[in-house]
Amino acid sequence: MNNKAQEQQAEGNGTVLLLVNSSNADEFGLVDETMSAALGHMGIPYKVWDLDGGAPSAKQLLTHRCVILGQDGLGRKLGQGGAEALRDAVQAGVGLVGFDGDLSDYSGPFAEIFKISPGRKPLSCSRINTTNVEHFITGTRELTDQVKLTEAVEVWPIESPRYGPASGSLLQTSSGWPVLIATTYGQGRAVLFATSVKLWTRQVLGHASGLDDVFWKSIVWAARKPFAIYAMPPFATALVDDCSASYNHFRYADVMNKFGWIPHLEVYLEDIDRVMHEERYADSAKIKELYDAGLATFGVHGITYTNLMWFDHEGRKPLSDEQVAENFKRYDACMKKWGISPSRFENHHFGEMGSNALPYLKERGIEYLSMVLNFDTAWMDVPHKKPAFKPPAPYHHRGYYMDYLENDPDFFIMRSYLEPWSFDSPEAAAEVDFLWDNTIFWDESPFNNAEAAARVGIKQVRRGIDARFFGVLVCHEQRIAVVSMSEWDEIFSRIHDGLKKYDLIYRPFEYICDYARSHHDTRISDVSVNDEAGKVHCKLEGKTQLATALEIYTNDADGVQCRSCDVPQFAGTASVDD
Repeated sequence: MNNKAQEQQAEGNGTVLLLVNSSNADEFGLVDETMSAALGHMGIPYKVWDLDGGAPSAKQLLTHRCVILGQDGLGRKLGQGGAEALRDAVQAGVGLVGFDGDLSDYSGPFAEIFKISPGRKPLSCSRINTTNVEHFITGTRELTDQVKLTEAVEVWPIESPRYGPASGSLLQTSSGWPVLIATTYGQGRAVLFATSVKLWTRQVLGHASGLDDVFWKSIVWAARKPFAIYAMPPFATALVDDCSASYNHFRYADVMNKFGWIPHLEVYLEDIDRVMHEERYADSAKIKELYDAGLATFGVHGITYTNLMWFDHEGRKPLSDEQVAENFKRYDACMKKWGISPSRFENHHFGEMGSNALPYLKERGIEYLSMVLNFDTAWMDVPHKKPAFKPPAPYHHRGYYMDYLENDPDFFIMRSYLEPWSFDSPEAAAEVDFLWDNTIFWDESPFNNAEAAARVGIKQVRRGIDARFFGVLVCHEQRIAVVSMSEWDEIFSRIHDGLKKYDLIYRPFEYICDYARSHHDTRISDVSVNDEAGKVHCKLEGKTQLATALEIYTNDADGVQCRSCDVPQFAGTASVDD
């Protein structure tokens, strides 16, 4: 476990206790990737207990909200006494989430919690199906959800009729064996993943890859209440690249606004007002209208599609310093002419940017970037000529990250897009655009398929929200241009209906960027719970750019309720009582 994981630990009886075993070096080496990174990103306050120094007593376990078995092979290290302590603590109200699917070494008291009889040897699983959407843990999922693993993972068969192939579990293998079960024992709640912890490694599946909702919801459901976490809220926004406005003068944004979306539009400077039709300067007038009403934000994707602001796309090299300076003069002139200020978020075309453009971005207040390439690198040169960009924390996932730019912390880089893990992944990346292959553009489809487009758009948003990043609808304007406004309305109506299980908060991209940086820079350092009064006291450390919020969870019959507790903007420390 690295130093950052140690620093993320919190104090108080409102924490979860993460059990590990440092004497098993191979398995312990996976804890950062599989557990610590996720708990830190999701704002779940935790404390680590190393079983190499002995198992905790029931009394010690009772000073936490929940116990997490966060490493394979802990059963033998816990032993009979440790399993008894765990059973007694759960019976007294402590939650339990077992990510250790190696059930062979857990003694009888552990099996008593779940009322299970483990099989004699593990099975191989390559797909995981959702089989119950009535439970809080899987409540925002669909029965059609199926997660395909990159590599097969071991699943320990649970030979207990109540969790048999037909029913009784929330997730199952393709052959019907339980992958995830949830139950109660005494006053406590308990969740068991029958898979190896390796499920949460990049080689098998990894975080931000389709199961993170059940990861964090298992902990929230099981934990003794009240229980506080400091996570990203369910923010939703939209990004449209390659904007020329030649289709209908940005009026497609009106449909997006109708359904609550506040899009970020990446424009080409020379294309605005180029096609006049019967409406002179309709493009720039609409830009001003949307900007003034707070219904869209604007970035500059380039001068034209192939003439980039800050990189020579066709020459595959950075622009000269003189050309970059000239381009920013044109940039400033357009902003002044349109009467707007650029967004502080920039999604540069092809991901190509020369490092000599960075000082100009800073001068204009642009501090948030979405990166897929290293600076001074051409799209077509990766990975055979130039190294691929190495995504930062928390998971080093190309589609889902938020962190400061390593060599220039004036920039915060972030992404929440439905993309493969790496630039050179064999996995198809078409889902990064919900219209890709779903319209007649470039003959990608024989017809405009509103149902398929909406299905991908829903998946884009769900993945970001479920992983506790944020939801982003992403597409390109040239594909919108072949879609009628009635079809566009139908797509967004279907997306709206498909996301009804989520309490989305629609915000502009740069607002979400401010919140994401605040979340990244802040953590719960101490959380104390008065169980008799049902009150929570949290101490936070860090710095925020705006007001943020804690999530306070309470039990509601067999389910869970959540309320927000505002955290005013602060620098240093803040104390919050709920």
